[in-house]
Amino acid sequence: MKKTMMMLALQAALCSGMTAVAAQTVTFIQLNDLHAHLTPHKDLVRDPLTGESHIEQRGGLARTATLIESIRSDNPDSLLMNIGDTFHGGVEALYSQGNAIAEPLNALGIDVGVPGNWDFGYGPLVTRLRYAESSGAGNRILARMQALVGDGTSIQGPAFPNLAANVSYTLGIGANRQFLPATLVKTVGEVTVGFIGLTSDIVPRMSPALAVGFDFIQGEEAHLDLITQHAEQLRSAGADIVVVMSELGLHKDWQLARHLPSRLVDVIFSAHTHEVTEEPLQTDNGIWVVEAGNDGYLGRMDIEVQNGQVVSRQWQLLAVDDRVPENRRMAALVAKARAPFVNRDVDMAVPMPGVEQRLNRPIDTVIGHVDHLLHRRDALDSPFNATFAEALRQYAGTEVAMTPGFRFDAVIGYEDAAVADGAVTVGDLYRLFPVPYTLGRAQVSGATLASIIETQLSRVFSADAFMHSGGWFEGYAGLAMEVDLSGEDGSRVRSLRSITSGEDIAPDRVLDIAGCLRPVELPGTLCSYPGFIDVKSLVNPDTGSSWTPVDFAAYAIESGLLGEAGNGYIQDVSETPRWPQAPFVQPLW
Repeated sequence: MKKTMMMLALQAALCSGMTAVAAQTVTFIQLNDLHAHLTPHKDLVRDPLTGESHIEQRGGLARTATLIESIRSDNPDSLLMNIGDTFHGGVEALYSQGNAIAEPLNALGIDVGVPGNWDFGYGPLVTRLRYAESSGAGNRILARMQALVGDGTSIQGPAFPNLAANVSYTLGIGANRQFLPATLVKTVGEVTVGFIGLTSDIVPRMSPALAVGFDFIQGEEAHLDLITQHAEQLRSAGADIVVVMSELGLHKDWQLARHLPSRLVDVIFSAHTHEVTEEPLQTDNGIWVVEAGNDGYLGRMDIEVQNGQVVSRQWQLLAVDDRVPENRRMAALVAKARAPFVNRDVDMAVPMPGVEQRLNRPIDTVIGHVDHLLHRRDALDSPFNATFAEALRQYAGTEVAMTPGFRFDAVIGYEDAAVADGAVTVGDLYRLFPVPYTLGRAQVSGATLASIIETQLSRVFSADAFMHSGGWFEGYAGLAMEVDLSGEDGSRVRSLRSITSGEDIAPDRVLDIAGCLRPVELPGTLCSYPGFIDVKSLVNPDTGSSWTPVDFAAYAIESGLLGEAGNGYIQDVSETPRWPQAPFVQPLW
């Protein structure tokens, strides 16, 4: 009787076209926000159980390569993604326009990638050369573009496909054409995977000069329509898994995920914001959103598929730390890439138009030591920004100073001599100031300064993630601020007070202020904000040229001007939880 029932069931299955298909697991390996880190470096790591942070050695492509090989050995059905901010971030990258990173990066065997906002940071010509197709008549066009670089440098790019559904060309050959393909389909065993790529939308706001010839899609609705359109096409073409690789940042991706149609996208692999998702963010419509911090982690997502349906997902963060042995081949490639920069006779100029900055000592040279912790892991009031701004304020003799709120940094300070002895190297300073700008001073009214601060707060703490732009909040010295991070955009500043005079800053009060001057800046602009008066450069008396922040920071350390870690002059009346007590550096509303 049992045999008869089994035979009938099998016959019915065959007649209905049903076949039993074994489950298959595809492993997605996420590397994001490399920022041109070639070697291990100190990083602040949050303990999710205690909410405390400590310094660890993290990253290094030789260790990353070992972990990637281990994952591939565990599951050959693996796909390696490189998402965002790759060719920019360190001294080796700056003085080679990103070329120093190319050979080691390409040796990882990456399957697919997405450029980040900082990958546009060398200007549109270099961006086109780095990511352009090289076939047919395009070769002649690229050769002419290459000649325009001017210093004989051949721009090297990724040896793997990159995607960017939200950027198109607006000038020259191919205007109105996609900058990079929007999607890619990969077949892994019996599973078809569809990738959608999104780069950052903030490049035009970083500097209009970086976005010349490109059009970046803006806004939540436009991105929702774009993802939906491409996901539907991929599903119609037979994709069993659809993932989005996004450099929009965790906060925008989380906002998008909650409004996408159900069952179109399985996972959004996020980058740009350097946030660590110990547990996946999960929407009611079944989408997972994850971000693997920076180069100090690899993310691993195992997705099991059976009969064309996703039946399980598992997320794991893998630390790229000193417990991971170095891959010898990758270590040799890294040493080769770094050799010109650790040479005793190094003498290089930044190969960018309008930039006068030179490297004339090895990047492993120790400038000095500090006995306190300096970093940028507070989205509101980071100790490095406050300390540097105070040194600048004292040197310039101004009442106030400000410095950009970059999202990435070098962690320096003393914790345990075996882990962190407080040494500050030339390479560290370039990690803290990866953009070749100069320093200046100006005057500003209290009303203009308050308006700038409101704008900055909205760009970091708005409940609408698509209002976010740039890094974290700028560093200030000379100001005591009371703010309400839970407030509405444009209404977060409660009070501004001068620390020097102890008085509230009236709207009509004019203050002396020090800050930054970018290579391409409109008159009356300081740190990319308009409304300043009598803007002048700060001159390095030893060279007669304008101070760069790298050279000034070295001077401040050597002269003792970079004193105790400074912060605590900003009070948030809403007491919004901040990292490391909260899991995310930038609050996830």
